[in-house]
Amino acid sequence: MTANGIVKKKLPCNTISNVIKCWQWDISPFIENVKQNGTKYAVVILNRPITQKQDFVKCLWNNATVRVTVDGGTTHWNNFYKSLANEDNKNIKLPDLITGDFDSITQDVLQEFKKKGCEAVHTPDQNFTDFTKALIELNNYNEQHKIELDHIVTLGQNSGRIDQILGNIQTLFLVREMHILPPKTNVYIMSDDTVSWLLSPGDHVIYVPQETRTFKRSWCSLVPVGECCDAVTTSGLKWNLNNQPLKFGSLVSTSNTFDQSELVKIKCSHTLLWSMRVPSLTEKQR
Repeated sequence: MTANGIVKKKLPCNTISNVIKCWQWDISPFIENVKQNGTKYAVVILNRPITQKQDFVKCLWNNATVRVTVDGGTTHWNNFYKSLANEDNKNIKLPDLITGDFDSITQDVLQEFKKKGCEAVHTPDQNFTDFTKALIELNNYNEQHKIELDHIVTLGQNSGRIDQILGNIQTLFLVREMHILPPKTNVYIMSDDTVSWLLSPGDHVIYVPQETRTFKRSWCSLVPVGECCDAVTTSGLKWNLNNQPLKFGSLVSTSNTFDQSELVKIKCSHTLLWSMRVPSLTEKQR
């Protein structure tokens, strides 16, 4: 089973009798801004400043199949939009969908985008975060327009309130547990120069971009969220795990890094949050 819709090259995934599923992950089409034939993804802008390089964000946004801004994220997108040079400003695409309870967006900005033809959906339900509700509305939008997405790339910094950071991780769990999106659609959170996503129980093969595995200050992490992960085995990391448990109060694999292998292989008994640095998102390569 392939977790993402695009695999640049065939990645090996060994069959083990007691493993439920095997996933393959390759984020290089996003970070290299390569528009793949047949690949469809959405970009979701949360209510945090956009910190990635301007050229990267422009290409990521314009190449997306669906573009969504969430509440105050619309204001941040508007600021980014207005910061572009005249030619880029003319060529940048508008949001397809604006969602949220609208407590963080000014009415002037909201009305401005409505006048330009952007669809706005008010989601006042306080039982879920604006991020979760945005994904629900994005799924409704996709069903209405008969769009099947392979990926959702969410731009939202992990440098603000810790409860909001944890709320974003909670949304990743709700996508899976509540079946908010089709099973084939993967959700990534991009924060500054970091990309994170959930690894479900099973085997995972992660393609590590060359810039990540060779950059001196690159890092990655495997963090158990919500429960102990009883057994984790890895290869391709500087500090590999061999059937070891990960849990808070004991061992948690933060500030790990790569052994420069092209692939990282992970076998986990329970859900883990995987994060890795992609330096070119915010800075020039050295």
